[in-house]
Amino acid sequence: MSKTTSAWTLVAAFAAASAQAAPVTEELDRRADRRAQVNEQLRAVEVELYCDHSQQAMSMMREARRQLLAQRDEAAAGKVRGLEQAIWLVRHGDTAEAIATLESARAQG
Repeated sequence: MSKTTSAWTLVAAFAAASAQAAPVTEELDRRADRRAQVNEQLRAVEVELYCDHSQQAMSMMREARRQLLAQRDEAAAGKVRGLEQAIWLVRHGDTAEAIATLESARAQG
């Protein structure tokens, strides 16, 4: 094998590796966007709870939970646990604690 052949082999290997890296980067960007959207939604839920709109907040929390479950990653799993706890707290009338739980869930990942 000549020096030229091995150089072209390296170039081809780098090209193949970068072609595979692009979809991974795009997926990471999409996950970051989805995470940001869910965080915005959780912030909106907090506002609804501050305004004593529990039914609207519950509906929004269920939607956020659905979105998080669809993500199927570890960061989303932690938020789901916090969100489920907040839902339970709202059902039992403890909105102040639910808001604190949501703030904590938003801070995760």
